[in-house]
Amino acid sequence: MERAGLKAVLAEDYRCRVVEGDIEGLVARGFGDLSEGLLMLWPEEVLYLLERKALSLVDKEGNPLNFKTYLDLLSKEKPFLWPRYIVYRDLRSTGRIVRMGFGGMLTYRLYETSNKETSKYLIFPFPEGSTLRVKELLKASKQVMRKGKTLIIAVLERRGEVIYYSCTDTSLSNL
Repeated sequence: MERAGLKAVLAEDYRCRVVEGDIEGLVARGFGDLSEGLLMLWPEEVLYLLERKALSLVDKEGNPLNFKTYLDLLSKEKPFLWPRYIVYRDLRSTGRIVRMGFGGMLTYRLYETSNKETSKYLIFPFPEGSTLRVKELLKASKQVMRKGKTLIIAVLERRGEVIYYSCTDTSLSNL
């Protein structure tokens, strides 16, 4: 991604408001939430753009924030963000559109190439070594199936590599 001249200001909820640059281009590439002419970016999106030097960010007082200072600020309130960001970055690097999910375990919606279509997948980032009750996984899987989507579990290995597993409907009668 090239330097785009995008400028953003930190908001109260750690999201950022784009104040200058090609807002329409960002929206077309599946970034942020556009409402009444204001584009708000989620922390993962901001980190991704900062890492690629496509965005400059300042706090409310106008002090510049780079990737590391923004990540340090986020990590105090959202310690789970780093593993999620690694999954987000991995998906974005393949050219896919990644939007925020439905909360809880269903962190991201994944689109093939355009955010104009309906997302086909819901992504559940899962750091290696974490624990999860089967009951919780089944609940998430059923929720995803009710939406007509496929659940993808993105396992983040300790070395930073992401492995994806697709969860589909299976019952004991099918085995």
